[in-house]
Amino acid sequence: MTPQREKDASYKNDRQVRRVVGAVSVSAFVEWAGATAVLPLMPVYLRHHGSSVAVVGLAMAAFFAAAVLVQYPMGRLSDRIGRKKVQIGGLVVYAAGSILFGLVVSPMAALGFRALQGAGGGVVDVANSATIGEAVPERWRGRAFGALYGSRTVGMAIGPFFGGLFGLGGMRWMFFAAAACALIAAVPIRLFVPGTRRPVADLQAERLPLWRNNSVLGVVVAFLAGGLLVGMYETCWSLLLTQRGAHTWQIGLSWTLFAFPFAVMSVPAGWLVDRFDRRYLTYFAMTGSAVFAALYPSLHSVALLMALGSVEAVTVAIGQPAESSQLSHSVPASQLGRAQGAASSAQTAATAVAATLSGALFGVSPEIPFLLVAASMVVSIAVMAVLWRKVPGRTRFSPDKEVTQVRAEGVALEGASAIPRLEQVG
Repeated sequence: MTPQREKDASYKNDRQVRRVVGAVSVSAFVEWAGATAVLPLMPVYLRHHGSSVAVVGLAMAAFFAAAVLVQYPMGRLSDRIGRKKVQIGGLVVYAAGSILFGLVVSPMAALGFRALQGAGGGVVDVANSATIGEAVPERWRGRAFGALYGSRTVGMAIGPFFGGLFGLGGMRWMFFAAAACALIAAVPIRLFVPGTRRPVADLQAERLPLWRNNSVLGVVVAFLAGGLLVGMYETCWSLLLTQRGAHTWQIGLSWTLFAFPFAVMSVPAGWLVDRFDRRYLTYFAMTGSAVFAALYPSLHSVALLMALGSVEAVTVAIGQPAESSQLSHSVPASQLGRAQGAASSAQTAATAVAATLSGALFGVSPEIPFLLVAASMVVSIAVMAVLWRKVPGRTRFSPDKEVTQVRAEGVALEGASAIPRLEQVG
């Protein structure tokens, strides 16, 4: 192949990769904007239509329970039939659950509809991450994951604003809007994400036991710790601010002040992941979260709590692409859906447990849930340091292998499980 043809092939592959990352990121933004628009007022909406407090709690928990049940098996399915079909299928399932919520309102039906939403949303998260890990070359993967997580977070910041703007009387239409967003989110996936299908024999030949892969186990531990953190904050953050005398607008603003620094930092964080050791970046992010979680309950200034929440967002933004990039490098592309499903299931389960228990612990003492989660982060870092002791956390590219790399990346983008020839450095 002539130098000019090599250059043309590299440009074509670069363009294809950017198209895939852009499609997944736009899809995630639209999906999360619609999904989070219904969240702030959903408990009040269910109560207004006759659900007891217990049923409201069960309905909110049904989302996580359904996601845990489907994420691993659907991740495995995406390895076989391709990410694209699973992504679109998950979005359609979420849309169906949202439409049913808008049409039928009854306490028991709410459990099933929320479970449908959880199943659809959980599947899409797994398939989106697996798509990035499979289609994007190693040297760009951190930035690609940063773009994905940043897009989701921007959607999460915008959605609740419109949900609150329409109010309780407009909730039925917000459910229809969430369904429309899910269907619209399927369009860029349908147009720009390549479809793949692998022979069963290839999958069986390449299948590796995840529990024997220390790199995957370390990522699972990180996802578990992150789930505990998110679940605790979902329950306790608003309670802590309320106890400190915050107004409702300040509570809402605090979530926005977390989301936007996270989104702004996502791409620079991805740049760091592409250039430095993913393990140490993960340790740094988790250490920051542990410090902030331990510090919050000792503070009494609402303004200071909100400001520190924005600073914490910067550290969290570094950790997520580092963990996902490490996972994508831990297994062959043909097994990435299974690995992503296992890690996401662990995270979702931890979120559900933490959200359930943190309220009761907060009632005993506000410090307890924050300090327990901070301690769990420290323990997780220690466990990960052992698991990742001999695991490479950085990939170094050799200039003399650029031609081989370009060709391999072109094959990988089309869905084969080719892995670029890279030099691993610990």
